[in-house]
Parts: sequence; C-alpha cells; structure tokens
Amino acid sequence: MTDARSTLIDYDRIAREYALHRKIHPEVLKDLLAESGIHGGSSVLEVGCGTGNYIAAVESAIGCSCWGTDPSSEMLAEASERPGSVTFQAGRAARLEFSAGVFDLVFSVDVIHHLENITAYFSEVRRVLNPGGRVCTVTDSEWIIRHRTPLAAYFPETVEVDLERYPRSDELYQAMQAAGLDDLAEHRVEFPYQLRDAQAYRDKAFSSLHLIQEEAWRRGLERMEEDLRSGPIPCISRYVLIWGAKQAASRSG
Repeated sequence: MTDARSTLIDYDRIAREYALHRKIHPEVLKDLLAESGIHGGSSVLEVGCGTGNYIAAVESAIGCSCWGTDPSSEMLAEASERPGSVTFQAGRAARLEFSAGVFDLVFSVDVIHHLENITAYFSEVRRVLNPGGRVCTVTDSEWIIRHRTPLAAYFPETVEVDLERYPRSDELYQAMQAAGLDDLAEHRVEFPYQLRDAQAYRDKAFSSLHLIQEEAWRRGLERMEEDLRSGPIPCISRYVLIWGAKQAASRSG
C-alpha cells in the first residue's frame, strides 16, 4: 500500500523540524474528543505519534491514560520532552505491542500512507480495542491533496507524489471492514490561517517536500518567500477523519 519513496525519508534526521513546525489542527483535535466519547477513565493510543503533539493534547484535555508509539527513536525523544505523563514507546503499526482489548480509542494522524499493509494494521487495531472502542484515521483525500493551500499552490509537484502514496477513502473502508471494524463514518474539517513565515517549508517539515526534485522545491520556496514580502498568505488546512468501531458484542482479539 505504501509508496516505496516514503522509506527514503529519514524521520530520525528531521524529528527536530517536525517538533518545531508540525502543530495541532484544532478542528481535528475537537473532532477526536467529541466523537470518540473518551473520558477520564479511558485508555487512548496514538499510532505513529511522531513528536507527540496530538496524544499530549488529548491527555491534557481529558486527563485519561495515554500511549504513543512510533518507529523513530528521535521522534520519540522529542515527544518525551513534552509535559504530561503520556507513555511513549517504540513500535510499528503492523504489530502493536499491547494486550488485546485495552484501548477505548486508537487513532493516527498523517500516518496511514506510510503503512505497508493497512488491513494488517486495522486487524491489530481491532485486537487492541475494547469492545465498543473507536478507531480514527486522520488523512487526506484526493481532493484535499489537489487543493492544499499553500503546499499544492507553491509545490505542485507534491500532488502526484502524494496521490500515489495516500490510500483512497474506499480503500480504507474496505480494509477496515476486512479487519472486522464497522460503524464507519467520515468527517471533513478545515481551519483557515495566515502563513507569515516560510521557515517550515525551508526546513522541509512536510514529508512530500523530501520526495520532489530539489529544483522544484527551491522554485516553490522562492515564490512563497516573494509573496510573503507583500504580506501573509491566506491558507486553509483540511483533513478527513475516517471513523470505525469494534462492536460491543464482539469478543476481544
């Protein structure tokens, strides 16, 4: 399922840039908290947690027991510097190192396109979920990839790169159903903001910028910096959240 070019990115090397520039999408967090039904007694796992900003925000907002797992040791090192008591540990999505039936919510943000076998991942998710537990995949649709502002506008070469990497919504639905998850639903959220500085794009804090030609990256960066000299650039950050559940009547595992 994953485009092989994703493996060319050294996430240990760019962990600091992710920690500096990758921020929480407030509408994503709002939907995660509202739709999951989690409370202070819940257990939550973020798969591919990176530098830990989302799972730390969930813990801060709800006060529940939280875990984050990621294969990058440097990403986890950045995550461990965050305040709070989230448990961070190394691990991969296809083999979650947790007992069956222990989480009320398992979620991922901008991770699903990195996975080699999404059906295997969702099978693992179902195994570790409590009966009635929810799973949420935060990702991009084809439309969002084509209309990213500012990424697609200044770096149009990223569009085809990411259309090859990201699974379509129908592929995710099929994988979830094959894994025994149901109650599927899809939400789209957006958040307008003003881009005032190009540093995140200079630092290539978005994985697709590592997968286009250097010349294309430089050309887009120059245009962005030129436009910024005239003032902030209006932007909109969008995501789709694809929800599923493990039926309460199902047996753990």
